Amino acid sequence: MNANSLKAARIAIFAALYAALSCIPISVFIGASSLLSLNLIVTPTIAILLSPLEAFLSSLLGSIISLYVAPFQAVFGPYTILLPVSGATLASLGFHKPRTGFFASIYLGVISLTYIIMRPEFPYWVIPHIVGAIIVGGLNFKNPIPDKVKIPLYAFISTICEQATMLIGALFILSLPWTIFAAAFPLMLYERLIGTIGGTLLTYSLYLKCKEYFSSRVHSN
Repeated sequence: MNANSLKAARIAIFAALYAALSCIPISVFIGASSLLSLNLIVTPTIAILLSPLEAFLSSLLGSIISLYVAPFQAVFGPYTILLPVSGATLASLGFHKPRTGFFASIYLGVISLTYIIMRPEFPYWVIPHIVGAIIVGGLNFKNPIPDKVKIPLYAFISTICEQATMLIGALFILSLPWTIFAAAFPLMLYERLIGTIGGTLLTYSLYLKCKEYFSSRVHSN
């Protein structure tokens, strides 16, 4: 298989995997009649195993398909497409091109500040986002670290960037009050834990089984 065919195959396979897992609900969305799906474990895997461009295209295609095959999880309508796109693309940039990790750090920082300004009554919601911004910012200045450490860190960065995009939707599209954020906080932590652990395990599994297709990606830095 030539390089272009392999790239196309990776994009299509991960888009299909994302869409398929969109059909498996794992949590409710408090504040709207919607469910969150198991597809959140695929976003970090896309970010880590695919190049930034491939990650962008695969997450975009997968999220568009998901709007049709699993409309129950499209809590923000078409805006929902941006959730995996942001998580996959920003984390992929940081993982494969460490000097671009500041994009994710700035993104998380700006959204955290926006939330605190708009919902100062419950600032705790953005603690994971601030932690993520610090981690990805610090990784820009650290010497190369082993993949066994780097993969779970970027799985967390990916899933929290995805959540940050969801947070913008909750603030500006749904206009949820601070009481909803307070009630949903434990669920948010549970979902991001699933995204981090599930994404890490899925990434390790695929990499070990199909190393020849991803080795250049994981070790590109």
